[in-house]
Amino acid sequence: MKAQESVCLVHPEIKIKDIMSLYCTDKDLEQKIKNQSVYHFIGDHDQRKCFSVLMLVEVIKQVDKTLDVINLGAEDFIVYYKRKQEESKIFHYGKIVFVILVAFFGASFSIMTYNTDVGIEELFYNVYEMIMGQAPDGPNILHISYAAGLAIGIILFFNHAGKIKLNDDPTPFEVQMRLYERDVNDTLMINAGRKGEEADVDS
Repeated sequence: MKAQESVCLVHPEIKIKDIMSLYCTDKDLEQKIKNQSVYHFIGDHDQRKCFSVLMLVEVIKQVDKTLDVINLGAEDFIVYYKRKQEESKIFHYGKIVFVILVAFFGASFSIMTYNTDVGIEELFYNVYEMIMGQAPDGPNILHISYAAGLAIGIILFFNHAGKIKLNDDPTPFEVQMRLYERDVNDTLMINAGRKGEEADVDS
């Protein structure tokens, strides 16, 4: 068997097939095990529960005590229960617009403060005067090339331009989100273990 580190379900009844992959040479027995109930969330609010893989072994052994169970996945995992809700299109697109505005103005502010800190305007002024022999009277080729290079660099680094990805590698955002998700899950499992809230064979 192979359990994932975290699973999100939209129904309160947790069966083995919902939270792990399972292989058995006896297909009838495999289907019977997959349909075994593990836990049932009570209430209609969003919840989460930490489980030990030993609990799954116990559930499987209840079906057939002679089975040899080999775990190839996580030793502890979290199941999230999220109620299935229909989200209005206005609210959905409103969230998208909000994120776009925050990202745009946040990035703009960061770039402007960086340029101010390093004195980029003064640097361009001096470089232009050094090469052209006269002081610039406004935006010039250095500003244009810098702005274009900045945009191209951001697209190449983040590997994303609209719906187009430059290659199949995950973007830095995706990598950071997966790392954050893993850290959150690890923290929740450690806290559940310390508080005795983890569903285990002796709980």
